[in-house]
This record gives sequence, C-alpha cells and structure tokens, in this order.
Amino acid sequence: MSSAQKTDVYPFVQQDPMEYSAEFARRRVEEPVSRVELASGETAWLLTRYADIRAVLSDDRFQPWVPGMSADDGYGMIFTMSGPGHARLRRLAARALTPRRVGLLEPRIRRHADDLVAKLVAKGPGADLLENLALPLAMSALGELLGVPAGEWDRLGNWAGGLSEVISASTATEMAELGAKLGGYVVSLIEAKRAEPGEDLLSELIAVEDQGDRLEDGELTSLVFAFFLAGYLPPANALASGVLQLLREGRLRASEAVPDVVEELLAADQSSATDQSRVATEDVEVGGAPIRAGEFVLAPLRAANQDPARGEGPHLTFGHGPHRCLGAALARMELTSGLGALLAGPGEFSLAVPWADLGWRPLFLTLQGPTAVPLTW
Repeated sequence: MSSAQKTDVYPFVQQDPMEYSAEFARRRVEEPVSRVELASGETAWLLTRYADIRAVLSDDRFQPWVPGMSADDGYGMIFTMSGPGHARLRRLAARALTPRRVGLLEPRIRRHADDLVAKLVAKGPGADLLENLALPLAMSALGELLGVPAGEWDRLGNWAGGLSEVISASTATEMAELGAKLGGYVVSLIEAKRAEPGEDLLSELIAVEDQGDRLEDGELTSLVFAFFLAGYLPPANALASGVLQLLREGRLRASEAVPDVVEELLAADQSSATDQSRVATEDVEVGGAPIRAGEFVLAPLRAANQDPARGEGPHLTFGHGPHRCLGAALARMELTSGLGALLAGPGEFSLAVPWADLGWRPLFLTLQGPTAVPLTW
C-alpha cells in the first residue's frame, strides 16, 4: 500500500450489526491485506481472506496482542500468552476440561434450558430472550462446570454482570481495570474449592498434574478468570444473535436438525466471532504484503468465515491454531441446548418489536451485540 493511499478507521461503520460487512468483501478482492487505523490509535494490517487468516493464526512468528496495550505485555491470560508457557497452560487445562466432563454436563444443561424457556413463556409476550434464556443459561453452565452450588448462582450472576462491563468496555485499558476489580471473586472461589473439592472442573484444575507439573496459584486464578471471560457473554451473545438471525429468515422452527443449524449460525455469526489481533515478531510476508517485525495484524474471524474460498473448510469462529478455544465443545452444547429448548416451546416465536427498534452495545472492542431480544408467540 502506498503512503498516498488513505488509511480507513476500523471497525467499519455499518447500519446493521447483523449484516456481513460489504467492506470486507470489497477488500478481499481489491486489497486483501490492507492498512487500517484503530480507535486505540494503532495502525494495523487487516486480513480478509480465509487462507491468510488461518495461516497467521497458526504461525508462531505472530504473537497475541491487545489493541491499546503494549505488545510486550503478556497480560497473564491464556489467550494472550504465547510460546512454551502458553502451551504448558493449555496442556494442563485440557487435562481437566475433557470431552467426558463436557458430556457429563449435557443432561443438566438441557434441563436448565428447558426450565428457562418455561419461565420465559410464563412471563408472557415481550419477555427478553437475552435476559431470560441466553445469559442465565451461560451462567448455569459456568456454575455447573466450576462446581458453584445453585444457591450461589445469584452471586455468580452479580459477578457476571460486572464481567459484561469488562467485555463491553470501550478501551482495552478500561477492560483491564474492570477485570482487576473483579479478580477477588475468582480468588475466593478457588479458596473454597481448595477447602472443599468436588467433582467439577475447578477442583480438577487445582489437582491436575502432568509429569509432576502443576498450576501455580497465579496461573490458576488467571485461567479461571479466562473461563469466565470466554464462557459467559460470548455464548450468550451467540445464542441471542443466532435466534435473531433465524427470526429474520423466518426459520425459527423445529423442522431442522438443531446441531446443523448451530454450526450454520456459528459460521455466519457477526457479533461473537472475535477479531484476533497479533504482532509480528520478525519480518514475514502474508498474502503478498511485507509485514515488518513489530507491526500489528488484525484477523477478523467473521471475514474468514464469509470468504467464498473457504468452501467446505471448517469455520474459524472458535479460532485456529494454538489459541483455538478450549471451550468450543461446551459452547456448542450450550447453543444446541438453548436453541433446542426454544424450538420445543409452546408455539412459534417471533420478534416482539420492529427490527429497527433493537438496541446494540459494543463487545470485544470491535463487535456489537443486542441489548435485548424481546419475543412474542
């Protein structure tokens, strides 16, 4: 890109957050690797092709970076670390978060979803899907996963409300400040499980060992915080946005196979498939563009998913490479349970307000999610 070319501000302005950005499509054809300016002040390379995004996410010459924060700061979180330390944390976490553990949770999560839909219906037309199903279902899944007694879920809900502020913070600095204030809850939860371990993920994380290697206290705290950060608002927002998409298409009906619909919605998601941000650690060429050491790169997963060249390739909504989401199976199970319970409800649901009256809030610095999804039937 020549110095005479204009550097556009990112994220791009669009009228409907549910619509795929036409600017991504244009750039994929005309300038697939281009320069953009972020609200946080940095200039970054924006990728728009599936192949380029997938390649960068699996290339160890690119390390995680959070816009608005120093590229030299590891942040202490599993999804912002890199190298051997990151691989070690993932290995230990994966020994605890096994497919068997997720499978054991499924009957309980399905029951929670059925109960929540029944309560939503009891409130009558106008009840909000986000408040009455999506958010409490995500909260119950976290509670079950971490072994929080049901009687304490209100407390967990209060904490999760603060977590929503972290995720919707307008800057990375504000996000970090709010997150630090909420760390005390995670510490108290870990202390309780040390005193009284149970058959849950948190107890397993405390006890997990791999060839004599165990999680240190600080690592355990940041890992549990990361589970909350990734496991509350993202799946809730994905369910709410997915239902909105089906309502828009007139497809919220029980005639389709729910797991297949969930995969389709994940691939089409414009509000939960986060932008992956990286910094180059050495000079490297991506899609024909020379990226220098120290330069920033944005890899929007939603742009990759909508690339026609993806074909039958897997969607990247859960990421790719060493930072692929550890909780992907849990998120799929939540979405399948929530959507399945809704489709098995007492009647055909529809949106209770005009589409133009829906409100939106910022998420993850570059995305937006609905503030409410009022339903009628």
